[in-house]
Amino acid sequence: MQMTLKEYAANLSTFYVYGCVVRDRTRFGFIADRWYTDEEVEEEEKSRSSRDRRDKHLVTFFRNGDPGKQWGWTLLEDWATVYIGAATKPQSQFIALEMEDSSAYVIGSGVSYMDTPVKDCKGSPMRCGAITRTKMIEGYAYVCGGNRSVGKRLGKGEWFSHSEAIPKLADWSDGGFDDIAGFNENDLYAVGGKGDVCHFNGKTWQQVAFPTNIWTRTVCCGGDGNVYVSCYEGLTFMGRENRWKKIYDGGISLGFKDMVWHEGKVWCTNDNGVWTIENGKLARAGGLPSEIYVCSGSLSVNDGVMLMAGLGGAAFMENGQWHNLFLRGEMEMAVRKSSAP
Repeated sequence: MQMTLKEYAANLSTFYVYGCVVRDRTRFGFIADRWYTDEEVEEEEKSRSSRDRRDKHLVTFFRNGDPGKQWGWTLLEDWATVYIGAATKPQSQFIALEMEDSSAYVIGSGVSYMDTPVKDCKGSPMRCGAITRTKMIEGYAYVCGGNRSVGKRLGKGEWFSHSEAIPKLADWSDGGFDDIAGFNENDLYAVGGKGDVCHFNGKTWQQVAFPTNIWTRTVCCGGDGNVYVSCYEGLTFMGRENRWKKIYDGGISLGFKDMVWHEGKVWCTNDNGVWTIENGKLARAGGLPSEIYVCSGSLSVNDGVMLMAGLGGAAFMENGQWHNLFLRGEMEMAVRKSSAP
């Protein structure tokens, strides 16, 4: 199952993964950014090119594909920060969304196409600012973003906007939503800004009484019925609606990039490590082999599979077992050796 050197050289050499998504247990997606040499960085600075506009690869992996045809990539040229999402409704697809101008590229169900930018779509949820996250909730792709924007993708060029039902911020520069999660489509939580947590009960959106004005980063709706919200430097709370309990004081330099529920616990990650939350206690994830731990960075869960990917590579967990897909350091070294005279 591990990626071969030939597959790595074709899809990911000179790139590093910074985002991942599980479409279903057999289909994984990744977003990878171009890794520049010192000479390339110098040239980039001389030309005053934007570092954010380096080439991106949308990389796909199909577990049930024929050997040699499991991995593929699409070039996203001159795109700024890209978020990778997925949906199984109305069709099974990967969706790459560009943060700044909301460009969208879709692949799956037998077709690939550039969709209308989200801001220009029918029913666009975008108020102002940028897309900051995409998540699958009950099979649909949701986005959140600037000035409390929330939307659900209905299909090609069409969205359902929740934004009109959410009170705008008095000053849009105070932020917006950085993450969204839901127990279902009628029980959603969106977080961001200075302790800004909003809840959708199926009829209305309400700002909940949250016990801090520290900037909120990530949210997870757990299988235990609790909502987990993490803030700047990893300060973390659990609860629901207006009842919250602090379970971690923070102090983690990067904070958490992703929080997901998988196999009875919350998993949290950033570029520096992996943590779990069980019985209201947060701790470093124990028992992970080094080749798995170095893959920390981003997490995605769906269909019984948890995918983790980052600077060091990618791995997934299924039925309590970890499976390594590739280790970037090993692969880059092997590529250099194979190309040496």
